[in-house]
Amino acid sequence: MRRRRSIAVVGGAVGGLAAATEFRRLGDDVTLYERQRYDEKRVNCGEAMTAASGIPLEKTAENGFLNPVPSFRVAVRGDETVIGSGTFPARDAYITDRNLVERRWAAWLADRGVDVRANHGVSKAEFRRLGGEYDLLVDATGQPSLTSKVRAATDEYAGRMVALNADVTGDFSALFPHSRIVFEGYLGYEWLFPKTETRANVGVGWHEGDVPDDYFAAFRAACERNDWPKPDRSRTNVAVIPRGPSLDPARIYRPENNVVRVGDAAGIANRFTGKGISQAIHSASLLAECVAAGELDEYPDRLHRGMRAEYLLSSLVTTVLDEGRTDLLADLLSAASGIDIEAIDRKPYRALIRLLSHPSLAGRLLSISAVRTSVWRALRDDWEYDRTN
Repeated sequence: MRRRRSIAVVGGAVGGLAAATEFRRLGDDVTLYERQRYDEKRVNCGEAMTAASGIPLEKTAENGFLNPVPSFRVAVRGDETVIGSGTFPARDAYITDRNLVERRWAAWLADRGVDVRANHGVSKAEFRRLGGEYDLLVDATGQPSLTSKVRAATDEYAGRMVALNADVTGDFSALFPHSRIVFEGYLGYEWLFPKTETRANVGVGWHEGDVPDDYFAAFRAACERNDWPKPDRSRTNVAVIPRGPSLDPARIYRPENNVVRVGDAAGIANRFTGKGISQAIHSASLLAECVAAGELDEYPDRLHRGMRAEYLLSSLVTTVLDEGRTDLLADLLSAASGIDIEAIDRKPYRALIRLLSHPSLAGRLLSISAVRTSVWRALRDDWEYDRTN
């Protein structure tokens, strides 16, 4: 009979909650540290949750799952008009009140024997100590992670996105229960995720090089262009999201510190959309699987290899938008329309096969030097972290 492992998870958002869940299922003793009180947290980035079946809660409004969204309607705007669109079904997705989801998830874990220590900010000194007190320390503190801060290496991450989002009220009956995403001529996008017919999460995100000087003014201007309710500054959150892969896989597990990273801390969010909820859940599940098999050393490579096709596809699309070719992005959306939104990440070969079935479009894409370079680098596993560290 194996000895029960002691696991400390630092960071009680989705990645940490998922890690605590997976290790508790293995029968381990788990302590979860979260710096905020769950009944006071206000996080509304990532409220469109795909692969929601990975969250061990009944999908009810009482648990924060408000709208089982059937599809994401995606549009590309060129100048003043929409020049292309696609519809991506969502078979396992919800628009949520993320605060409530996390609160109920933490309570679910506590009921099952996890020692949930909310309102407990872990200092760098305590983080070092935890690495020696537990069999394994899981860092789920986001980008830059607490591991990076302890090692004085916050610059080890190669890329990021900045996102603003807020809850707004209005009449969303024309769109509800579907959701809307809009791409324009900058490297980023805007979204409207209705929770009900009268309440929605609205947001905008930019890749690092396209972040405006005045975040909030740009956010309100985006809402005005789309005829969406303009958010109140006091209700607006700012989030920093990895532009994955933003961290060298060799740094994800630091055996000398007995610490391993999951989710945003591992730098794995989608490099095009910043989508990271299902990626965080996937990383936590894979970590527990590797630990249970006695193969912790293999976790970083398996995580990275499993996401390479996603990185390739998102790198291609990012380059198209970075080159200002909204016309090609519109055609890409049309070609991929109908594929499940989660399959775009987890099974990106479906979108790549669709692209290859349109040889004219593939030829136009590969006629662009920057696209050829980004595809070549992705195929060679040559990412920004190799050139910045």
